[in-house]
Parts: sequence; C-alpha cells; structure tokens
Amino acid sequence: MLGKLFKYEFKNTAKVMLLIYAVLIVTTCIGTLALRSTIRFDSIGADPSPVVTMLIVGAIILYILSLFAFFIVTYVYMCMHFYKTMYSAQGYLTHTLPVKQLTTFHVKLATSFVWMFIALLLFIGSVFALLNSVTDGEFWQIFSQEFITGFDSELAAMGFHTAGLIAQFLFSTVLSCLTYLLWVFASASIGQLFSSNKVLASVVAGIILYFINQTLSLIVLLASGYFNTIFSGSDANSEVALMNNSLLSANNIYAILVVIVLYSICNVIVRKHINLE
Repeated sequence: MLGKLFKYEFKNTAKVMLLIYAVLIVTTCIGTLALRSTIRFDSIGADPSPVVTMLIVGAIILYILSLFAFFIVTYVYMCMHFYKTMYSAQGYLTHTLPVKQLTTFHVKLATSFVWMFIALLLFIGSVFALLNSVTDGEFWQIFSQEFITGFDSELAAMGFHTAGLIAQFLFSTVLSCLTYLLWVFASASIGQLFSSNKVLASVVAGIILYFINQTLSLIVLLASGYFNTIFSGSDANSEVALMNNSLLSANNIYAILVVIVLYSICNVIVRKHINLE
C-alpha cells in the first residue's frame, strides 16, 4: 500500500512539477543562447541591431526572473498541495484511505522533499550551463583545472577538507529543505485546529514560528562565538578554524533540533487532532 501511495502522490504532482522544470530548462536554453550570441558579436567586433539587442537583453532578463521564480513557485505549489490534500475539503478523501494518517503525512513530506531536491539540482545545472555559455564552452575545463585545484589548496591552508566541506554542504542542504517544508506543514497543521479562518490561522502560526526560529538562530550565533570572531583581531586562519569548530557544528545541531520540533508538531496533530470541520 505504501508503494501505491508514493506512486499516486508523485503522479498527482508530476504534471505541475514537470511543467515547472520544463519552463526552467527552456528559459535556460534561451538565456545561454542570448549570452552566446552577445559573446559572438563581441568577438567579431560587430554591433547588433537595436531589435536584436532588445531581444538578447529580454532573453537574459527572462532567464534571471525565471531563476528567482523557480524555487518560489516550486515551494509554494508543494505547500499548497499539502494543505489542499490534507486539511481542505479534499482532505476528507485523503483521510479515508486504509492507511494510518501519519503514513500519508510521511508520503507527502518525502514526495515534496524529492521534488525540492531535484529543483535544487536543476537550479545548479542551469547556473553551470549559463557559466559554460559565458566562457564559450570552456567552463568545465577552467573549473576543473583552476578553481577546484586552487580552492582545494586554499581550503587545506585554512584547515578544511574539501570532501568534508562538500558533505557539510549536502547535509545542510537536506536540513534546509526539510526545515522549510516542515515549517509550512507545521503552520498548516496548527491552523487547521481552529474552527474558522484556518488559512489565516496557518499564516499567523507560520509568522510566529518564523520569529521564534530567527530569535533562537541569533542566540545560537551568539553562543557559538560568531560575532566575537568577526569583531576580534584574529587572523583569517583562526577565524575559519573557529567557524569550522563552533558555528558550523552549532548550526547543524540547531537545524536538526528545528526539524525534530517541527516534525513533532506535525506528528502529534496529524495523529490526534485532525479537524476537517
């Protein structure tokens, strides 16, 4: 039954998500072609006509706007889909399925996370494609020969290990995706407890959770010595060492705790306090 739930959930969201991904891919192609055209005109010393210039500038602006909108649209859609299928009128159908309500929640959370993570990979691929266009197809060679080698040596000089930093980045990315999803899911779960104005209550709950998170984040920064590092007269290596030993570790621990708290809120409400009236 679990496999069928995942299949249905992915099928139910795939049409919109694949359309969003397709828009990014198309606008990436348009943006890279526009930049490549600009480089070609510069290389031959030719001045494009005003119409061509407007088209190139418009294509680049369209690409930039699509990058900004990509994550926002993806995130908003996944949050709206969760609320619609869990706590709106459609939720009656969802909760009549012969599975535990918490299982349904897990499927929706996992599906949303997968779509968000794929969106992140596409975003990175889009930026790399643009950089490859700017360097006239030589980006990967420059990146591998100059950047990676130099970056690795710089990290080693400052006490970092490249593999460890990459693992740290991936772990932080996973935690960030889960945090942002669970933030809205927990807000929606709290809001549906009210008998009326559930959407408004969800928004208010989200704002309160956001300010609590920001306040606690600031406390973590203060406790980890982040501001002391910035305003002290220590050299660059000691600053990075301190950041590596205190701030990054504290942030990861804090992010894990936030995920646990938000998940616990959803867990309790979904299991015991579903209100579809």
